[in-house]
Amino acid sequence: MVVGYALGNKSDSTEDIRVLGERDPDVLTYSRRLTVVVSRMCRNDCPYCQFHRADRLSVPYSTIKLCHTARQHGAREVLYLAGERADKFPDIRSVLDLWGFDSFLDYLYTVTELGFLEGLIPIIEVGLLFPAELKRMSEICSQVKIMLDSIDAENFQTLYPKSPGKRLDIRLRSLHWAGKINFPTVTGIMVGIGESRSHRQELIQEIANVHKEYGTIQEVHIQNFVPQPGTPYGDKKPPKKETMLQTVEMALEMLPKDISVTVPIELNPDFDDFIKAGIRDLGYITEGAAPMFSAFPAMTEAQLYELAERNGFRLQQRFPLRFEAIKNGKYSNKLGQVFDAYRYKIKKEEQERLKAQR
Repeated sequence: MVVGYALGNKSDSTEDIRVLGERDPDVLTYSRRLTVVVSRMCRNDCPYCQFHRADRLSVPYSTIKLCHTARQHGAREVLYLAGERADKFPDIRSVLDLWGFDSFLDYLYTVTELGFLEGLIPIIEVGLLFPAELKRMSEICSQVKIMLDSIDAENFQTLYPKSPGKRLDIRLRSLHWAGKINFPTVTGIMVGIGESRSHRQELIQEIANVHKEYGTIQEVHIQNFVPQPGTPYGDKKPPKKETMLQTVEMALEMLPKDISVTVPIELNPDFDDFIKAGIRDLGYITEGAAPMFSAFPAMTEAQLYELAERNGFRLQQRFPLRFEAIKNGKYSNKLGQVFDAYRYKIKKEEQERLKAQR
């Protein structure tokens, strides 16, 4: 009874997501997201990041209330975030054993399934997962996020001497692994960590190549570097707005049109210029805990509506899984409990449109 209600498409405070019309030229999309940090333990030690520190695993059942509340506030997606290969640390393995999990993957599957049973669509960003692990998580997660936080090869050892998981070949291999099992993927690049313009161009081309081969890239996120106090890069300056706009324009020009390009709206004031450049997705409203970069307040739905209206657009909430992926059935049987109904609506609309054209 509880599960049936939780998987329903409506909550007490939000209307059903439409999906239809998502690709209309006068529509800007956005999503309401809960982020659950399951562990900050990370095998990488990046100089700009506050992860890689002593941290416990989130107790699985402690996440249920967060997901339930976020769902009641209209969220439809939950991002499960962890440092890379937290299971390499003895303390984490001891906790997993104490809780009765055979592996970190079993733990991760359990936590994401609990979120799904509360009506949220899970996404994972946990660093390196091997093909069998990706396959297992694709049963319960709509997307995997694999960022290409890369820098020119000659400067790699300067930035990432203690971060083996940041090697570009490893990250690209992960994109290919996800593509081969038809796992919808979010990827992207970080701007302002010392990389050259030509390197950003190279990364965008690599992403385009992966999508051409597998058709699984849903979104490319152009992420500003944000200095974090207390880190070695805490005094480094973030990229200029002009650099961000140039990178966005490059991505929009080079990537296939069915890939959504996003930019963190809260980190980029005067977002009207990004809409003029061609951005058609406003990113995320953060539910629950404070946003990852607490110095930058999360956007409200009212602010998004005002932004869309003054630029001549309509605002529409979306799922993490985009229109084309739902239409083409790029989701597991388990996720079909939510998405099959929307897929039917899409096909029905297309059939009615074809009849009208006869």
